[in-house]
Amino acid sequence: MDIFEILTLMDEKEIQVNKRLDSIISSNLDPFPFERINKGKALLKLMEEIRKYIETDQLLLAGMKLKELEYLGIKIVKK
Repeated sequence: MDIFEILTLMDEKEIQVNKRLDSIISSNLDPFPFERINKGKALLKLMEEIRKYIETDQLLLAGMKLKELEYLGIKIVKK
């Protein structure tokens, strides 16, 4: 899998995470689900870090962050 495929898949996942966050916020006003919202924000931050590492050609660090993203439940790289 090349870098462009990874970035495309990550863009799709980012859109899904944003939609899920919006859904969580709109459907759960009280009690407020802080844990789920914080996880979503952490996933988005991690995706942004991966994108920055790829843009600066630090592919080893990007791969390590991809593994961390996979550990948190988002699979980008298909095996």
